[in-house]
Formats: sequence, C-alpha cells, structure tokens
Amino acid sequence: MNKKRKVFTILFISIFLFVSIIPTIFASTDYKIIRARITMSPASPKTVNLSLSGAYYLAENPDLILDEGDYTLSVVDTNKVKIKGKNIDVTVGSQVNFIRQKHSGTGSHHLTLKGTVHGTVNYLGNMRFHVSSGSLVVTNHVPLEQYLYGVVAYEMSNAFPIEALKVQAVSARSYAIRSFSTTRDFDIGDTASTQVYRGYNPNFKNVIKAVDDTKGQVVTYNGRIIATYYSASNGGQTELPGNTWGGGTTKNNAYPYLAQKDDPYDTANPSSLYQEVFVPKTVDGTKYIATESNVDGDFVVRIVGVTTAANIRSGPGTNFSIVGTAPLNSIYKWISTTSEKDSAGFFWHRINFTGNEADTAYIREDLGQKIENGRFVYSNPILTDIQSQVFAKIKSSRNIKNATDIKINSVNTFANGKERWPGTGSRSYVTANAGVTVQFYAAGASSLSSKINENIAIELMKTNSNGSYLMSHPYLNSNLRLRGVKAAKDSGGLDGYVITNARYGHGVGMSQRGAQQMARAGKTYREILSFYFDKTELKTLETTVPELPSRGDGTDATQPAPTISSSKHKLQSNSVTGIAEKTSVSAFLGNFSVNNGSVSLVAADKKAKTSGNVGTGDVLYLKDGSGKVVKSYSVVIYGDVNGDGEINVFDIAAIRRDILGAVKIQGTYRSAADVTRDSNVDIFDVSAIRRHILGTSKINQ
Repeated sequence: MNKKRKVFTILFISIFLFVSIIPTIFASTDYKIIRARITMSPASPKTVNLSLSGAYYLAENPDLILDEGDYTLSVVDTNKVKIKGKNIDVTVGSQVNFIRQKHSGTGSHHLTLKGTVHGTVNYLGNMRFHVSSGSLVVTNHVPLEQYLYGVVAYEMSNAFPIEALKVQAVSARSYAIRSFSTTRDFDIGDTASTQVYRGYNPNFKNVIKAVDDTKGQVVTYNGRIIATYYSASNGGQTELPGNTWGGGTTKNNAYPYLAQKDDPYDTANPSSLYQEVFVPKTVDGTKYIATESNVDGDFVVRIVGVTTAANIRSGPGTNFSIVGTAPLNSIYKWISTTSEKDSAGFFWHRINFTGNEADTAYIREDLGQKIENGRFVYSNPILTDIQSQVFAKIKSSRNIKNATDIKINSVNTFANGKERWPGTGSRSYVTANAGVTVQFYAAGASSLSSKINENIAIELMKTNSNGSYLMSHPYLNSNLRLRGVKAAKDSGGLDGYVITNARYGHGVGMSQRGAQQMARAGKTYREILSFYFDKTELKTLETTVPELPSRGDGTDATQPAPTISSSKHKLQSNSVTGIAEKTSVSAFLGNFSVNNGSVSLVAADKKAKTSGNVGTGDVLYLKDGSGKVVKSYSVVIYGDVNGDGEINVFDIAAIRRDILGAVKIQGTYRSAADVTRDSNVDIFDVSAIRRHILGTSKINQ
C-alpha cells in the first residue's frame, strides 16, 4: 500500500474513532455588545453631522471636553477625521470613538445622527467613525439588549400585543447573535437586508418591556442558536428554506426546525395582505359580458396593477402633478408612448383621459396596459388574459385578426396548474389551467362562429430571460407571491373562481402577522415560538447591559494611548490571524511591537496563558501603561477548530460533526473552521485540512 493511501486510511479511521469523543465546542464570544453598521444617505459621506445629549468623551482624547450640542465630522488630509463644534476644532487620526459615559443629569442621554437612511435617529451606546476610501463609515457599538429596542419597534410596532413583541425580541436577538463576526469590523446592518434598526425611542414602552422581559433569551435546536427567519406574512403556509433560497432537500435538512405547515393565524389576521381576483364560470348573460369598446382608435389603455385606482399625471413621470385617478380596469384611448424610459425604468402612455386629446394625461406602463381595441373588450382582467391566450393558440388555424375578435361564453374549468416547487407540498403555483367555451369573428366575417371549446394556461408568475420567476404581474399585486386558484362566488352569488394572491415576504419561519394574531388569541410567546420553530427550546445567555464608564475608563487619561503592530500577524478589528499552528505563546507575543503599553494572552476561559501553544479562541489583550485592557483580539488559526493550537484529525472530526448536525461549531471556532473563506463550513474545509496534514497543500493563514 502506498504511503499516502496509508495516511488516508489512518485519517479516516481516526475520524470515526474520535468523532464520538470530540468535546462540544462553544463560542467564547461576549454577546453583550453588538456592532451595527449605520447606513448613511447619501452613501459614503465625507461629512457627518451629529448632536450630543448627555455626557460623552472621545476614546482617542479623553481630556477633550465635549459639551452637549451639534458637531460636524469631516474627512481631511485623505484619511483623518476633523471634529468641529461647541468651541472644538481638532483633527484626530483615521478613526474617532464617541464613548457614552456616566451621566449625572436627568435629561436625554443619546447621540443623534443626521442623514442616516432612516433620517435623523437617536442612538444609545458608543459611536465609531472611521475613514475608508476617503469617506466616513459609521458603526454603533451598542449593548445588545438596547440594540433590540431599535429593532423590535420597527420590525413590528409598539402597538402589537406584548406576547407578539416578545416573540420578535427573542427572534431578533437570536438572529443578531448569529451575525456576530470575528473577521469584520461590524456584526450587522441596519436595513431590511439584515434587521431594521432605528436607534432608541423611550416612548416605545411596550417594546422596551418585551425586550427586558425576555433578556438574554434565544431559540436553540440541539443546543445551538437557530436561524430565526421571519417575514411579514406567509399567506397561510410557512415555506421551506430550500424552496425560497434554493438548495432543495439539502437546505431543508440543514434547517429541520423550519418546517412547512399551515398557518391559519396568518390568514385570520385582517392586516395580512391578501388579494382575490374573481372570474365567472358563466360569462354570457352576466355583468361580466364584454361590450364593444366605446373608445375610438386602434389601441386602448386598460388600468391594471393597482388595487383600486391609478394616478394619472400631467406628464411622463412621478414628478408631474396628479390630474385625476383612473379606476382599475377602466379603458382609455391610447395616443402615444414615450420613446425613452423614466429614471425608474418605465415607459409612459399618453391617454385621452378627459375627452379632450389636447389635454396631457399620462399613465405608467406597468399601471396602464396597452391592448388592441376591438369588438370584445373585457373589464375583467382574467377574461382579458384568457382571451389573449386563446388568440395565441388558434389565431392561425381560425384566421382571427385580433384577440378582441374572440368572445368568451364561459369558463368551464379553472384550476391550479404548474407548481413552483413541484413535490414539496408548497401551495405556490405559477400557472392556472382553464377550459373555456368561445366564439370568434374570423377575418372578413360578418357573423360569429359556432361555439368551440379550448384548453389554455395563463401565467400566475412570469419569468425573465433566465427563466427566473418574477413577482410583477399585470393584475396581481406584485408585493405578494403565494398564488393559486380556488372555486368561489362573487358578491352577487355568481359561481366562478378566484386567483388568490398572498404572502408578503419570503414566508420562511415566523410570520409577524401570524404571531400578532396568535397573541390576540391568548397564546404566549413561548407557544408562538414553538409553533413557528419546530422542536426548539429557549436558552438564556448573559447579555446584561454593561455599566457606563466614567470619563477615561479603559483609557486612562494620564496614560498615552497604546498602539500595536506586527509584521508577522494580521490584526483585524476584533481578531488576529496569520498565525502558524504550534506557535508558542512566547514567540507569538514577541511578534508584536507595542508603544505606550503591553500585551498578554488569555485562554478562552479568560485565565492567563503564559506557556504552551497559541490556539483558536485565545484572546490577545492590549493594555495601556497602567495595565488596563483597552483592546482585545480573538485568535483565529484556520484549521485549528478545537483550539489546541494544532491542525489535526480532531479538527476534521469537529467539522464532520458540524456537517452532520451533531454539534455545531460557533463563534471564533467557526471562523477557524471556514478554511476556504467562503462563509460556509463544509466538506471543502475538511479536504483543505486533509491536504494540510498530508503536506500536499498548506493552509494559508
């Protein structure tokens, strides 16, 4: 047997021997503070305006007195921050940190930022400004529990029942903690792409109570914090993650707690967005029968894509004044269409809105559908759609000139067609199948044909050039995405069918409207969380809000600020990498150059570490001249997953247990397990460690 094959055999045997005895790996991350990146508008500002209420000091210059009031921060000399205001005009380095300190007053105590994507916002915690590519980047270092005050209030509402707000608080806390990063200088954003965060408002008493009453609580599955996905409404059925985000069964198996189930609470909530579009079974002799258009011209514009009515503008753009509103499905003479799209990417139709073609009136193309004028123009959008599909099918064989030469007598059958995710149980359909009876005028004919039956399909979701499904639709609400067909009656009792359209958001995990309705029905937050996240339990972490410092705490004003650098290792915002395995503590500490201070190393349990090897999970402390810790860096050695400072089969076993879902790797250790740096822990990382052990390809630290 060749030598390498022998090594492989030993590796595999070792893996299976050790996989059952490898210890559970827990993160050493402190969850008390989260770093929220603040989105400014416009993006990448060179100047930021803020206002201080209460006591603050600068970490970079604790002796500088910051009076309450307005300040302007700006980038000068390419990479320095200038602070001006309240008798201060100073230039500091490439970053400045406003530290919220103990305050003896009784008034407001916050920092107000102007020009965020959410407008003018008040923030608790500390605020970091640093220069990147010539612009100011803003990050709020805020206690996790106080951060949640600014999330729950805007992901739900202070008016929601308290038990629903508790559900949101626990879900948002779990989501936030899973976002903690040791490789970035921030943990989470402040928009809907992560979680909406809008600072602090003391008037949201219910929100504050919900957060405080669930302090530290997170949702766990098999002992690990789960991905607590949530959206506004699921439309009556929770969706599988493998459907919504791709990945199919593999993705679903990775999230066993995100099960597919009916959610009657979501649909019972009158605030859940829901749309039904009716089409009659019998058209002849009912109010749905087509009449010849009384509008002249070859083309007309029918109002679509709105719930009730569309605004008509005096010019081709939303910046023009509104001259009136046009009801859904109303018809107007088409005059022309703009030759160029507006700034939002739309063409505009000019229509005869007032009866006088000299008057200018415009409707945007997605709200006004240009169609051929003709004998049979239906106000019902589904009948118009059916008419178009029948025309496309039989126009050549029956010699029909226009779609409007076809009369629909009845819709005999109307049912769900193609499933969006076949075989998964999802009630999301992309087509509906119709069996119809029609008559038509052949080209040049003066009388209607005899009745014929045709089977056609209409699109509930359209596709782009790549075959991806789109939410935009001529007559269905484009904000909703769970579409299907069922039998129904109209308000007058006429038999027919409706296209149903629901689900505002991705539908995975918790429905905020469903949670609201469950709370109204008397369910507790624990019951609600258990409903949306299968077989999970709550765990309480230590997230106590740290006591505010006095001026200079952590950075002694009598001591110059320490600086640290290394030519061998890579210092990130909160981590240090570039460390070879089996590096001794003494060699590691000797690789740093420190001015005005010193460094020391502690293990994951926070006990001093003075001998042995450096390992993942250790923490490097930077201290000032008085010995106070002013900065800490978590050690990450890629491939050293269990923190023993070596890369071996124990680390492979740990990753395999993570992949199998037995014991999940978290925090700093998960960063070390992501050897390929692709933000995933998978078999590719196992392969990289194997190659490292065999010596065929060393891991780049």
